[in-house]
Amino acid sequence: MKHIEQNPDTSSLQLPKYEIDTRPLCQGMPFLLTDAAHPRSVLKNGSHFLVLDRTGSIPACNTLGYGYYRYDTRQISQWEFTLDQTPLSLLSSSIEKGYMGNFLYTNGQIESLHNGAIDLIAQHKIIVTREIVLGERLWEQICFESLHNEPITVDFTINFQSDFADMFEVRGLNRPARGQRMLPAQDKSGRAIFLAYNGLDGILLETVIEFTGILPTQIRGGEVTFRLLLPPHEQKKLELCITTRWGGQIVASNPCKTSFEQARKSVDQEYQDWRSGLAKVETSHELLNLCLNRGIRDLFILRQPTPKGYGIAAGIPWYTACFGRDSAIVAWQMLPFAPNLAKDCIEVLAAYQGQEENDYKDESPGKIMHELRLGELARTNQIPHSPYYGTVDATQLWLYLLSQYVFWTGDLEFAHKLWPNVNHALTYLDQACQNTYITYQRRSSQGLENQGWKDSGDSVMHESGALAEPPIAICEAQSYLYACRLELAKVADLIEQKTAASKLRKDAYRLKRHFQKDFWMEDHNYLALAVDGQGKQVKTIASNAGHCLFSGILDDDKAKLVAKRLLDGNLNGGWGIRTLSNTTVAYSPISYHNGTVWPHDNAIIVEGLRKIGRLDDMHKIMRAIQEVAEHEPDYRLPELYCGFDKSDAVRPIDYPVSCSPQAWAAGSLFQMLRSCLNLQADAPHNRLSIIEPYLPEWLNKVTISGLKIGNATVDLSFNTSQGSTYCQILKRTGDIKVIIES
Repeated sequence: MKHIEQNPDTSSLQLPKYEIDTRPLCQGMPFLLTDAAHPRSVLKNGSHFLVLDRTGSIPACNTLGYGYYRYDTRQISQWEFTLDQTPLSLLSSSIEKGYMGNFLYTNGQIESLHNGAIDLIAQHKIIVTREIVLGERLWEQICFESLHNEPITVDFTINFQSDFADMFEVRGLNRPARGQRMLPAQDKSGRAIFLAYNGLDGILLETVIEFTGILPTQIRGGEVTFRLLLPPHEQKKLELCITTRWGGQIVASNPCKTSFEQARKSVDQEYQDWRSGLAKVETSHELLNLCLNRGIRDLFILRQPTPKGYGIAAGIPWYTACFGRDSAIVAWQMLPFAPNLAKDCIEVLAAYQGQEENDYKDESPGKIMHELRLGELARTNQIPHSPYYGTVDATQLWLYLLSQYVFWTGDLEFAHKLWPNVNHALTYLDQACQNTYITYQRRSSQGLENQGWKDSGDSVMHESGALAEPPIAICEAQSYLYACRLELAKVADLIEQKTAASKLRKDAYRLKRHFQKDFWMEDHNYLALAVDGQGKQVKTIASNAGHCLFSGILDDDKAKLVAKRLLDGNLNGGWGIRTLSNTTVAYSPISYHNGTVWPHDNAIIVEGLRKIGRLDDMHKIMRAIQEVAEHEPDYRLPELYCGFDKSDAVRPIDYPVSCSPQAWAAGSLFQMLRSCLNLQADAPHNRLSIIEPYLPEWLNKVTISGLKIGNATVDLSFNTSQGSTYCQILKRTGDIKVIIES
């Protein structure tokens, strides 16, 4: 995250004196989120993100989350434009890079009144191109070209407003008191407008919109008008730069004096510099390549700055904040390809590790956080997300990620440095698991009822449909606990923490013995979703059991029975494994956690299928998820999609308010591909093992360049022939032994 500094370029603007806006916000309409499918274009970079409607606009008083945001605050809630009071018609748009958007428009028929005369401009006679670049600031360049055979004059008008709503307000929360919005103001030179809001915490939030090149003819409130004389077949350009300021401070280091072209080059270079530190994956399947490249670009923009380092934003727009579980899972998915991403996540989660018992925040010493928000509601303690700790699994996942990071990097110094945090986390787990299992029960009145990855209020229910009573031991949290103890024991051995290693193994084996007895359902040949507060099995058939395959917490016979059930037609509808069997009372193909399909859920299951030798099943799921990506715009996997059977739909059916891009969806195909290749790193001993790689029949070749193991790198090629996969070492640098077992 950039160091916060005083705005370096406000001296060139004459700052306004703000007046309080006493008009009711949106004519007094309460905040409301419409739970309906809606097209949107999304851009993000750093702490800012932009959510536009299908025309590239932000409609006033919208209930669909459109806006320009910094952290959890909507800095612009209206951004609409007209040509002589007539809307433009969108011809095409592209947001492929994730931080840059291109929008092409033409005009409808215009009746233009200038100098007392009415001019008629036929439709499709003006081309308008908008290019937006999102960095530490937002830059826009708007180009006008007339196809008319004579000069024409038009008024181009942009309307800006801001409600400075907290994201929780955008999502429908209405609070009894808000701060004071200010009337839109302009500087005396007429080249900038200011939108402002004085929060309940006394922090002045501002959005500064500065125009360069062609300057406005008139600014009236938030309405900015440019009178344009357009000669035939000539281009005219105007540029604007948007800066956000909190308390007179900004996160940007380069002033708006930077041109649009310089900003574009700078952001492109930022991405290339980041991308050069990652391993490169190329395959013989062009559509898979597009999906993987889309995932890389999405993860670049989803890196989320916090005051203590970078984590991962879960998804845009609703969860554009650092999440503990999401950061740990994405870093695990991407670890062989992006070890620096994992290091950032490990460090930022350690920095926010719980320090005290705090019921309001569901916090305990040593616990890894769930969610960090930085908006006004969190700053004024109206919500507990500063951060909030209501998660039953982020601590285990963080420990597991740290262990895997050490195996891939050999960075024992890093492990030593974080060992106090590790001990802190282990102490928390020991205290939380006094009855063998880690359980959850909400302490905060504003916290989550369910605190596994399926955290909807109705996601843990008995076969009858009755909700399980807390404290709840959800099955996958025990699997993560078992995995982290065994993997962390290996790290403890490496750094001479022998007592800790012995205890970790002992606790892991004890957990496995009890788990297989208490969670196994003999009448279903499957794992219980959970054990409730009365010690009763929650016998609902759900996908959660699939997360218990990769860790080894199940004996082979039980693991194979779970795998068989996962692949049957009740859980597997053809587009991937559903979250809930369609035979259950609570099943709905359009329920957030009770019947939809989540790519990351399937990716973790795929890793488990590899571990137990169900390789053809692994390929079936990977192909299903890949086919979903092929149907999506820009080949981007969504957060989730509806669980309807493939036989009933020609394409996967979108979930109405799914986040897209979404972090662990972006990493899902990487985790599946890694499972096919079966890469096992042991960087502390300078060794990489590739054990029985097995590519699906539709994927003939995979090449990985710049794969890092400790201080060494290797380039590998995998090829299939007559049902077998062969690995070839193309290049090797540094001290590394590569062992290939086929």
